[in-house]
Amino acid sequence: MLAAFAGSLVFFLLGIDSPTGKNFDEFHYVPSAKQFLELKENQNWEHPPLGKELMALGIALLGDEPAGWRLMSTIFGALTWVGMMTLALVIFRTTRAALWVGLLCLVNHLLYVQARIGMLDTFMMGFLVWALAAWIEAFSGHGDIDRRRRYFYWGGLAWGLAIASKWAALVPWLGWFGLIGVVSLLRHWGVRFHRGPTHRIEGDTDFWDSLNVDSFPAVQLAVGMFFLPVLAYFATFLPFFFVEHSPSYTLWDILLMQPKMWDGQLRVVTEHPYQSTWWGWPFMIRPIWYAFEKNTSDPGFVRGVILLGNPWFKWTGLVALVFSGAHWIKDRSRQAFWILSLYGILYFQWALIPRKISFYYYYYPAGMMLSLASVFALRRMRIPAAWRKLPREAPLWVYSAIAVLVFIYFFPVLSGLRIPASSFTQWTWFRSWI
Repeated sequence: MLAAFAGSLVFFLLGIDSPTGKNFDEFHYVPSAKQFLELKENQNWEHPPLGKELMALGIALLGDEPAGWRLMSTIFGALTWVGMMTLALVIFRTTRAALWVGLLCLVNHLLYVQARIGMLDTFMMGFLVWALAAWIEAFSGHGDIDRRRRYFYWGGLAWGLAIASKWAALVPWLGWFGLIGVVSLLRHWGVRFHRGPTHRIEGDTDFWDSLNVDSFPAVQLAVGMFFLPVLAYFATFLPFFFVEHSPSYTLWDILLMQPKMWDGQLRVVTEHPYQSTWWGWPFMIRPIWYAFEKNTSDPGFVRGVILLGNPWFKWTGLVALVFSGAHWIKDRSRQAFWILSLYGILYFQWALIPRKISFYYYYYPAGMMLSLASVFALRRMRIPAAWRKLPREAPLWVYSAIAVLVFIYFFPVLSGLRIPASSFTQWTWFRSWI
């Protein structure tokens, strides 16, 4: 895992100074990060502070330039990649499956692009994936109870830091309360939905064993699920007490800041050419050109960065998601249960969040979960009789190879490489992608 983190960090850092100007929402967050660094009044008050504080650390280390703006994003992108493999490990309980998930995440386009831009979603996802992995392992029933309780508490802190990066993590956090409550009640009532013999593979069990809360007393549940997340969240507001403000900020001011932030979120109604709706994100109807920078020394060339999921991976991943749902119904698969639950909470939350304007990058956390669905489906794929001599993982090799080739094809417009001005159309397959 340490080697994976270091390798991915180097990969994300290569060419990090492209584009040379502020990239999409960096126009909002870079000035805010500099204000935190200078302990001045923060103008980006509608979002919680942690992501901007982390960006300020990058600027302090590397200066007020593209590398400084994006340094911490690359670190959290690498943490997200390792976190996704850890999440896969606690779900599939096999290292090989975790490595396959890691490969698909690395070439799904979303992780690579988000790891190279100073945006709050990158930090939120970095904490969120570790919170998910920690809590799934804590409730799995595997291993020593003291170890699982430590995971539970650390997961609670990670949840608070995810919410402190961006409020979009708030709904999945609350979703855990409902998930645990419903499953616990059904188990208590003896509802099991038996459907005959099951057909599972290595590492899979009955999904009813996914949320073992019986070993956690009510007080411990309250500490891990509520007190620690809230404590971690408000701890990120400590820098406000040192900001130049007259009169100085008080704890009461920090509390009053929360409804003001909520009101600010609801007031974001300005139309944007790249806005989109949540129901179209899985089909990539309207991706986003984060940057399209002309080359001043040679007008015939440009540098562009588009946030567009890997078409092969994203579209076939939806089929894998349906496959996972069928296995959950048929075999009560624990692995399928978590895949559907994580994708469902992270995606359908946007049908509930009352924002007037939304963008494709909101799909980033849910889109990452499709790697779990793809590996789940491909590990269960039945090879035709004529191909039985092939290795069992042949479908995964073929599928991943295609995903890698598609990633390489799109790489120039994911990384901001210098391309001829008129050539960008070869990557915009549909008019809505322009």
